[in-house]
Amino acid sequence: MGKRALFGGIYALVLIGTFGYSDFGPYLLAVFTTLLLNEVARILDVQSRLPLLAFTTIALVLGFFFGWGGPIELISSTLFIGVLLALSLLRSHRPAHEMRRGLFALAYIWLPMAYLIQIAEDFPWLILFIFSMIWSSDTFAYLAGRQFGKRPLAPKLSPKKTIEGFIGGIIGTLIVGVVVNHYIGWTSAAAALSLALTVAITAPFGDLVASSLKREADIKDSGVFLPGHGGALDRLDSFITAAPVAALVYHYIQLI
Repeated sequence: MGKRALFGGIYALVLIGTFGYSDFGPYLLAVFTTLLLNEVARILDVQSRLPLLAFTTIALVLGFFFGWGGPIELISSTLFIGVLLALSLLRSHRPAHEMRRGLFALAYIWLPMAYLIQIAEDFPWLILFIFSMIWSSDTFAYLAGRQFGKRPLAPKLSPKKTIEGFIGGIIGTLIVGVVVNHYIGWTSAAAALSLALTVAITAPFGDLVASSLKREADIKDSGVFLPGHGGALDRLDSFITAAPVAALVYHYIQLI
């Protein structure tokens, strides 16, 4: 427990320093993207991981040198990598299996993470705020579930998650979101409340998606990324799901 708390604190400080006080947020997310793709491909039993990692790494390097772009670059890069990946897997021993799972990994990891890299370039505070809301959601869901939890939220995927914990996570995250934004002043109170609610609702389902993948693969942890915390997917499963949705909600609010 001590090692988990220590490395969890270091991880949080790195994220706060990166997104709160530097311009290196997109590069850190790029590293996370590569780690996540490797772990997910391994969990899905994709034997030809090299093409997936090579094509996405090339796209990330191009983004590093020529700018991360916008919606057009996001869509075009995803389509281009998808086509190259499909063509490269045609000669594999299990082409249908490899393409199916490789393209899923592309949609599950590359698409949301590439979008978040673009967001981090202009709105690093938004990424940090989302991370803080995910931490709040996890903490309050755990506390509420431990104190009041009786009814499982998804008993086959994660028996310890309860409906009471889910509700407690939402309430706690809303409070923390409003309080944090009140003192730091990142955005309007309405936007902060909307972001906190979005993260609190979507983050647990990101965890459940990752749990379903790991359960099917019959593994406990996705890898070794952080001592005491498992792999990159174990740490970022909620982020993959919650952050893109929250970012889209924020942009929609800005247009109103």
